[in-house]
Amino acid sequence: MAAAYAALMSLMHTSELILHPSQLWLPICRKQIESLLQKVCFLQEFLEDYSHRGHEEMAGLERQITDMAYAAEDAIEFHVFDRILERSTGSEAKSSTSFYEYIHELIEEMQYLIKTKVMRIKETIGDSKEGQAFIDFLPAVSPSLAPNEQTTLVGSDEKSVEIMERLTGQQSSLQITAIAGMGGIGKTTLAKKVFEEPYIKHYFYIRGWVTISQNCSAQNIILELLSDINRGKKEATLSDDPLGGQLHKSLLGKRYLIVIDDLWTTEVWNEIRAFFPDNCNGCRILITTRQTNLARQLSSFEPFEMKFLDDERSWELLCDKVFGKKGCPCELNEIGKNIAVKCGGLPLAIVVIGRFLAKSNMTQELWEYVAENLPSIINSSDDENCINMLYWSYNNLPIHLKSRFLHMASVPHYVWHVNSLIKIWVADGFLKPIRDKSLEEAAYEYITDLIDRNLIFVHERSAIGSLKTCGMHDLLRVLCLREAQREDFVFVIRDPKPDIPLEIKLKRRLCFQGAAKILDTQILDPASLTRSMIGEFGLTKSLASSVRLLRVLHAEAEEISMKDEEIMQLVNLRYMFIFGKPELNSSWGITSSISLFWSLQTLGFSDGSSDTISLPSEIWNLPHLRHICVDTVVLPDPPCSEHDSHVLENLQTLIIVRNFRCTKEVLKRAPNLKELQVIYDPLFLEVQEPEPGSWPYFCLDNLVRLQKLESLKLTQYGRLTISLKYLSFPLSLKVLELRGCFLPGEDMKIVGSLPNLEALELWFCEFEGLEWCPVEEGFARLKLLDINTTDLLHWRADKRHFPILEHLSLYKLDLVEIPLDLGEIPTLRKIKLLCCTDSAITSAKQILEEQEIMGNEDLQLIVEGKKE
Repeated sequence: MAAAYAALMSLMHTSELILHPSQLWLPICRKQIESLLQKVCFLQEFLEDYSHRGHEEMAGLERQITDMAYAAEDAIEFHVFDRILERSTGSEAKSSTSFYEYIHELIEEMQYLIKTKVMRIKETIGDSKEGQAFIDFLPAVSPSLAPNEQTTLVGSDEKSVEIMERLTGQQSSLQITAIAGMGGIGKTTLAKKVFEEPYIKHYFYIRGWVTISQNCSAQNIILELLSDINRGKKEATLSDDPLGGQLHKSLLGKRYLIVIDDLWTTEVWNEIRAFFPDNCNGCRILITTRQTNLARQLSSFEPFEMKFLDDERSWELLCDKVFGKKGCPCELNEIGKNIAVKCGGLPLAIVVIGRFLAKSNMTQELWEYVAENLPSIINSSDDENCINMLYWSYNNLPIHLKSRFLHMASVPHYVWHVNSLIKIWVADGFLKPIRDKSLEEAAYEYITDLIDRNLIFVHERSAIGSLKTCGMHDLLRVLCLREAQREDFVFVIRDPKPDIPLEIKLKRRLCFQGAAKILDTQILDPASLTRSMIGEFGLTKSLASSVRLLRVLHAEAEEISMKDEEIMQLVNLRYMFIFGKPELNSSWGITSSISLFWSLQTLGFSDGSSDTISLPSEIWNLPHLRHICVDTVVLPDPPCSEHDSHVLENLQTLIIVRNFRCTKEVLKRAPNLKELQVIYDPLFLEVQEPEPGSWPYFCLDNLVRLQKLESLKLTQYGRLTISLKYLSFPLSLKVLELRGCFLPGEDMKIVGSLPNLEALELWFCEFEGLEWCPVEEGFARLKLLDINTTDLLHWRADKRHFPILEHLSLYKLDLVEIPLDLGEIPTLRKIKLLCCTDSAITSAKQILEEQEIMGNEDLQLIVEGKKE
């Protein structure tokens, strides 16, 4: 169903773009598109409500919906492409009668489908979802490791002791403890270990265990608990009392421990929670779940989050499964450790591959083969538990998250930048908006939801806690690729095989994993319906003629053979980001033809050089533009003419603009900027030999008008020194980076007073009098402070000036000492010094020693090099 849902969402967004007021020039029947959009929205809502209900007709219906949505979108975008071509060449518009007739037929087919099949399914299932959502949403069986595999969990002693302490703590009221983590990471094993501990058996008068996914109704859950609690007592289920009453009576007055294993949602929990009495004698409920957000919602404490095993414990577990108490032969030791590492710290993967190796020949050649083909061996083994256990995590996703998960198959790396992924999702057009949030904010929430469901993991966060990069375990990656190709959602190209042209015909998303440096035209000829090309490939000439409907182009290559004028023919692009160098003696350039990019949202180039791209004034006439991300770009002033001018309400990002003029005209056309990076270089200034008074030419005092600006990075080169008196910051700022600025004390007070500032980086700046004395009640929300290569000698501060500081980084400073009172900041977690003075290093070590004496073991000190 994910493919059908994504197809509908994509068509919905395309229709909305067509209906945007900026497209009034387009000869198209708007009422017809509105009628189509109405049908699409109905089908999209139907899939959200009924796709998980398991009706026998849903599978065939999905294919019909997908084909109809694709057909409509293809017709619309080909029509738009032709009209744009006619407009650009000045040729006479062709008749669109056949297009209107075709769209009319598709609308009629959708209406007939809704009337004959969709409504019948709705009537069969019924509109009432009470008591059904949870039952239909869960699998009949949630696979788990075989009982004999539940006994070993390396490194679990510390966790089990901590959980036991919580279960047997002094709180007399009923408490809930939760264990959360990815499928196969050992939640059930850990819970079982605690459950079977002799002390726990002695401490709790009654113990009961139920696995939710094997009993999908409240009645079955209660029956299994009663059976487990009473262990064969006949009166348990023969009573005339309601089952819930029997459970409540069995537990009343007694100290009990109930384990609810593999909980997916809150619906059934809400039905049974009333039957667990609070006896005020230390009763406990232990829950395991794959959803961290659910664990936080239900747990009385911060939940236990299961982490991947480190390399040492992975190897220990693998040895236990392969050799038992015997030692590993020396010749297999190195390759064995490599296999353990490639399991990615997932106990499930280690157990399955260990079982495979234990039954195989103990030869170095075989083990080397296993190391090279680990995911495929695990998923092709006779043990179906591994892939099934991971599959249910995907299968139980809401339909709007399934398409997001499958889309990650189009990313060629195991770790990806969140900001890039979000931009691609927005451009691909299948994001469901969230009220009062931008599409980017909605995408960020969807990624967070997948993290909470333990389908992807956080690889790196920024210093202020936002997601920077995310990753996916190798086995989940295999699952993602398998399901994406099974649903014809993404086609992955790893080798430039001869049969690729036949395979990519009609494919809408292509992912290139090092397939070819330069794509041959013959490969792409059949890809006329392709909308997305992502990965490691060089752009080829004639690309535009092959993939006219391309909307996402994310290319990474050492060399790009495609010329600027050829790129300008891809008028349907919504996202264009090219990492690579153009042909020799050439550089990227954007011509006035950019105005033909009727739905462009993201424009990005990066070749690692100092070359600057100059944008034409037509850039201001792209109403859907959201992000400009270029190594260095010159942004022209908005044209004075009101003809074809648009307010770029969606423009959020400008990176990196050289000699940016923040005039009122610019702010009027781009009022909602969130991220701005600018550099000022005297070699390229239009104002000759500028004195300090020339800075008003750049109108930086107008920055205060950007009331949604969250990140500002400002750099100056050469002879210019920017004084803060020429800047005025908006209160919305969260991140501020200043390079090459003059920092008088009075102006630093202004920076400190910014109420939302969380990160401050000062590079190559001049402090007035070589000292900094912050004022009290400043930097109230600052988490990161980075001072690099400045002239700062004396810094007088204490915990009142940076009350919640977490990270302090000092690079290449002559600073006499770090204020010792900063060690008293309760949130401080890291101090990093690179090439600083001996005295500064000594003061940092003193801070660390004092904190260790006070019992603060969380503070980390990193020292690299010394100031010469």
